[in-house]
Amino acid sequence: MTMQQLKSKAFPQGGFYIMRHADLYMVVDCVPADPTAPSGHKHNSRLSFELFAGDKSFIVDPGAYIYTADKEMRNLFRSTKYHNTVVVDDKEQNRFEEDELFAMNLDAAVKVNGWLVTENYDLLDAEHNGYSRLNVVHRRLIYFNKVEQYWVIKDMLTGEGGYKHKFKLYFHFAPMALKKEKDELGIETGNKTGANIAIAPLETDGLKLAIENGWVSYSYGQKVEAPIVKYSKTAEVPAEFVTCIATGRVPSVEEIGMITKSMKEAMKEVDVE
Repeated sequence: MTMQQLKSKAFPQGGFYIMRHADLYMVVDCVPADPTAPSGHKHNSRLSFELFAGDKSFIVDPGAYIYTADKEMRNLFRSTKYHNTVVVDDKEQNRFEEDELFAMNLDAAVKVNGWLVTENYDLLDAEHNGYSRLNVVHRRLIYFNKVEQYWVIKDMLTGEGGYKHKFKLYFHFAPMALKKEKDELGIETGNKTGANIAIAPLETDGLKLAIENGWVSYSYGQKVEAPIVKYSKTAEVPAEFVTCIATGRVPSVEEIGMITKSMKEAMKEVDVE
């Protein structure tokens, strides 16, 4: 089977949705809250994703690293902030006790609202209620333009208003250099050979960017330094992050605006598998 033959595919029972076109693919975690599943390797990765483009992995799951030998690192690597998703008020999607290294609550039930695969684009609409104790629901829409080779991720935080929340959106990169223009919110990878990607936020009101030092573990007990991109804002609900990830040309704000408006229309055609 060639890469051209590999298509986008949903695995609803396992909870993984793959957006794929040629040498571009994104794998999205919509794993259900299953009380019968083994407890061992449970991480707070609901609505997180991994992204491969061209010749390399760019945005990754940092892995597990270690278990009982280092409690703090075990809890860091399984935390929500160590996945490519949104953290609300520095809380976990699924709560866990720091000394219970192989146990985790089932707070975050994922609901897939829609999954649409076409020749030119894919669209996934999913949400989880892991922050319901904070009166917040996280819903994520991902639009994959196969022709222009970019993704638009729209994170919607809804719930009861009246007070402000701290929202943080994380992107964990494989070990590579990142470039940021002064006073700009967008970033680019700086690989000297092969593919590169750019990230451009489209909802910028109150948005802050930080590039932090983090870790990626490719095998047990081993970790390597890797950058983390964190976007944050403090706001009442409803609040949004709208982010474009592009392998080539970054679409204009006007183009993205048209795309986000058309998402609701496209979702009318959706079948949930």
